[in-house]
Amino acid sequence: MNLLIMTTHLNPGGISRYVINLSKGLTGNHNVWVAASGGRWKDKLTDNGVGFYPISINTKSILSIKVFVSFFKLIPFVLKNKIELISSNTRVTQFLSYLLYRALGIGYVSVFHGFYRPSLERRLFKFEGLETIAVSQAAKLHLIKDLKIKEERVKVIYNGIDKEEFGVKRCRKSDFGVNENDVVIGMLGRISEEKGHFLVVEAFRLLQVEHKNVCLLICGEGKLKEKLKGVVSKQGLKDRVRFLSRDAEDFLDLIDILVVASSREGFGFIVLEAFAKRVCVVASGVGGLKEIIKDKKNGVFFNEYTPQSLVEVLEGLLKDVSLREAIAVAGKKSLEEFSLSKMVKATEEVYKEILGRNFHRHKNLDYK
Repeated sequence: MNLLIMTTHLNPGGISRYVINLSKGLTGNHNVWVAASGGRWKDKLTDNGVGFYPISINTKSILSIKVFVSFFKLIPFVLKNKIELISSNTRVTQFLSYLLYRALGIGYVSVFHGFYRPSLERRLFKFEGLETIAVSQAAKLHLIKDLKIKEERVKVIYNGIDKEEFGVKRCRKSDFGVNENDVVIGMLGRISEEKGHFLVVEAFRLLQVEHKNVCLLICGEGKLKEKLKGVVSKQGLKDRVRFLSRDAEDFLDLIDILVVASSREGFGFIVLEAFAKRVCVVASGVGGLKEIIKDKKNGVFFNEYTPQSLVEVLEGLLKDVSLREAIAVAGKKSLEEFSLSKMVKATEEVYKEILGRNFHRHKNLDYK
């Protein structure tokens, strides 16, 4: 197959990781290109033999001029490379794929990675493609209930991880001025309201009163970063809370416990990365996280979304090192359920099923 995978950008994040992993896994048997605005992780594609085609699509508005410029730029590319199918991973690239479908008859698959505001515009213009992939059962239910996508059109394919990428320890705590004997709690990901950073900082403030050998590392960017830094400073935690900018492969080498405190989460790719690095995971019991983590086996949930509930869980893990290690070991073993090969194989089956229909453009599509 000649495949085009589209996303908005290739900066660090769950969608970018998905695109990179999927394209790398497909490249052995197919001709694969990724179209995006570029980003820090672009080299991860080219280093693995995946073609990259730059388009200026880094926007959140489907009515942006960037979408239409990209549309006209992609037409000759799609025709020249005889693209048979497109996989789109963000709202704007799903609309862009729809335009290419209407103009050229190129089928497309829409992948939904999380939860979305169920606006009237989203319900009327779903751009779900010839098939829809959801990254978890929780995401699937959201698409059916809130966006009104037909159930028979949605297939669940869990994200997969290449364990080899995370198999080598590349960093030590001391490389970043952290005492090797300290217990390091970490948060990794976009700093936004739904990711729970402020809850975790408050929990850490309570925790460190009794536990002086604990520190908190926060890795990520976002509009709320400066506000979060202000809270850390106001609480007098600057000596115990640090902000870093590192890729997941490095950051996870520095921490003992990963906290995923999302109030909503479509999947939670960072959990798989922590499993691969044998890091104990503490998480809120929401969305796709409940499909990855088995409570008190390969991770631990704090079931009340409060700082006090999180403190209670963390204190238990601080006091019982053997439990923390056992959970980390179980996490790594559970990666067999989320292998890259499984994700690629299941995705290939969706592609083959679409191409096997001998579909005609405009056929069997109901965007309203």
